Amino acid sequence: MPRDVSHFDALERLVDLEHHAQRERLAQDRRTLPLAELEAKGLVLLDVTLEDEAVGLGGRHLLTFRREDKRALRTPLGPGDLVSVSPRKAPIDEPPSGVVSHARRTELTVAFERRPPDWVNEGRLRLDVLANDVTTQRQRGTLASFKGMTSGLARDRREVLLGNQPPRFEKLKPVTTDKPLNPEQLDAVALALAARDVALVHGPPGTGKSTVLAEIARQAVRRGQKVLCTAASNAAVDHLVELCLREGLHAVRVGHPARVSPSLQEHTLDLIVEEHEERRIARELFDEAYDLLGYASKQRSQGRSRSRFANAREAQLEARRLLDEARARERRAVRHVLDGAQVLCATLSMLDGTLLQGQQFDLALVDEATQAVEPLTLAAFTKASTVILAGDPMQLGPTVISERAQKDGLARSLFVRLLEDYGDDVKRLLKEQHRMHEALMRFPSDAMYQGQLRAHPTAAARTLGPLLSKPLDAPPVLFLDTAGKGFDEKAGEGTESLVNEGEVELIDSHVRALLAAGLPAKDLAVITPYRAQAQLLRERLAHAPDVEADTVDAFQGREKEAVLVSLVRSNTAQAVGFLSDLRRMNVALTRARRHLFVVGDSATLSGHEFYARFLEHVHATGAYRSAWEWTEGE
Repeated sequence: MPRDVSHFDALERLVDLEHHAQRERLAQDRRTLPLAELEAKGLVLLDVTLEDEAVGLGGRHLLTFRREDKRALRTPLGPGDLVSVSPRKAPIDEPPSGVVSHARRTELTVAFERRPPDWVNEGRLRLDVLANDVTTQRQRGTLASFKGMTSGLARDRREVLLGNQPPRFEKLKPVTTDKPLNPEQLDAVALALAARDVALVHGPPGTGKSTVLAEIARQAVRRGQKVLCTAASNAAVDHLVELCLREGLHAVRVGHPARVSPSLQEHTLDLIVEEHEERRIARELFDEAYDLLGYASKQRSQGRSRSRFANAREAQLEARRLLDEARARERRAVRHVLDGAQVLCATLSMLDGTLLQGQQFDLALVDEATQAVEPLTLAAFTKASTVILAGDPMQLGPTVISERAQKDGLARSLFVRLLEDYGDDVKRLLKEQHRMHEALMRFPSDAMYQGQLRAHPTAAARTLGPLLSKPLDAPPVLFLDTAGKGFDEKAGEGTESLVNEGEVELIDSHVRALLAAGLPAKDLAVITPYRAQAQLLRERLAHAPDVEADTVDAFQGREKEAVLVSLVRSNTAQAVGFLSDLRRMNVALTRARRHLFVVGDSATLSGHEFYARFLEHVHATGAYRSAWEWTEGE
C-alpha cells in the first residue's frame, strides 16, 4: 500500500503513546502498591549497602550494591535498567540516577556519570526503577531521519520501506559453501546476497534462520563487506555472536559485558577496549584527574583564603584537561576496535547510540525482526544500505502495552508490513526443522504453515525414551483433558491474571514422574500463558529448582527436551481470552524436542475453531488422555 512521510509522523505518535503508557503504569504502581509489592514486582530494591566502587569506561563511577546479610536480591533488575539511589529511610527530592551495568544473584553494579553524595557510604539504601526514555528518544530520532531522506539513494530506500517501489535484487547466483545447508536455506542465502534494499527470511521454529544469517555474514565478509548483526533482544544478539565466532569471523559485541554470557564477554567492546594501550593511559589520567578534583574540594572546605581558592581553581582546570585527554584517548581506542571488526553485533536500541555514531555497514542482518516494533527496526536501515530481516510472523510479535498504540498498528512489525506490501517475492520460507519429532511438528505445520514443514531425519523419530531410566507414558504429544473435573480458572491473588490449581496438581505430578524416570531437570520446562499461573507453578515446583517454570511469552525462542503446558482456561462460557492469539499457542506447541504434555479443558477449548482442530488431532493420533482415567500421581 503506497504511503507518504506522514507514515513516520503516525509512528512517532504511537511511540509516544506507548512511552506514556509505560510511565503511567509505573506511576500507578508507585502510587497504589506498598513497598513489599513494589519490590516483588521488581520496581524497588530495599535495604542494600554500598559494597565497592570503581571507575569504568568513559570515567563512569561504578557502584556495587548488595544486602548486608548477602542474601540474594529479590528484585529482577538487569543491565540497561535505569535506577535512582536514595537513603532507605530519608527520601530525597532529586536522587541521583544511573544505569545498571552488571547484575548478579547477590549484587548489582550501577554506572553513574557523577559519583553520588557521601551518604551512599552511610547505611542502608534503596534503588528505585525509573522509566527509561533513551529507547523512545532513539526511535523518534530514527523516524526524524527518515522524514529527512528527500533525495538520492536515501530517498529510494525510504520509498521502498513506504511500499511505493519494490525492493531491488541483482540476478540470483548459486551459493557455494562447505556448510550442510538444505535447499531452502541455500535459496534464502542467495536471495539475501542478491538484495540491494531488503529481503525477508521466514524461519518457523527449529528451521535454522540464525544459521542462515551466519552464512550470509560469512559470505558477505568474504566479499569484503562490513556486516552489522542486530536483534531486539540481547539473547538473540548473543546467539548471532556465537554463530559468527563459530564461522571464524572477527565479531565484536557492543553493549554492557554483563548482558552477555560469560563465554562471550571477552568479545565485548568494553573488555577489548580495556586491553588497548590508549585505554590503559586513559585510566591513569582518570585516576590523576579525580585525585586533583579531590584536592580541589579539600582546599575549598579548609577555608576561603585567596591562596586556597587559587590552588583549587588550578587543580580543577588541570583535572578538566586530564579528563578531556583521557576521554579522547578512550574514543581513539574504541574507534580502533570498531574499525578493525569484520562484524559488529548490537541490539537495535543501541544502533542510534554514541558508540556506533558514524559507523556505516554494507549489510545489516536483523534476527527476531517480527518481535521488534517498526520504529526500532528502521534503525538498521539508517546504518546499512542493505538489510535482511529474519523472523516468524506466526510467533508472538512485539510487546506493546498501550491498547491504543496496539490497535493503531505499533504491534505490527516491519517484517509483517513489508510482507503484506510485496508478497512472497521478497521472502524465502525455511521448511526443514531440526527440533521436533515428526508427531510434534505435524499439527503446528498444518495449522500455521500450510503443511509445508518437514522434519530432518535426525529429529523425525527423536523420542524421550533414550533419556529415561525406566518406561513412562510420555509419547511425543500427550493432551490431558480436565473436562468435568471442576478445575475452574480463577483470578490470582492480588492480580487480574488467572490461575488453575487443579492443572498445577497435574503438572506437578507429571514433573515428578519424569524426574523419577530419570529425565534430567535441566531438560524439562513448564510453561503457561498466564503470569499468575507461572508463579503458582514455580512455588509448587520448589522441590525441583532446576525445572524452569515461566510464561509462554518469556520462553519464546527457547527449547527443551520435554515441555509441559498448562492452558489454565476452564469456564462455562468457553472463553479462551488471549489464547485466541494463535501465535501464542504456536509458540507453546513448538518448544519441545521429544515430549509435549498439554493440560487443558476440552469443554472450554472446543468453542474455538483452532483448539477444536487441535482436539480432533490428538484424538486421531492417539495423543488424548482423560484426567478421569489418569493415574500417574496415585
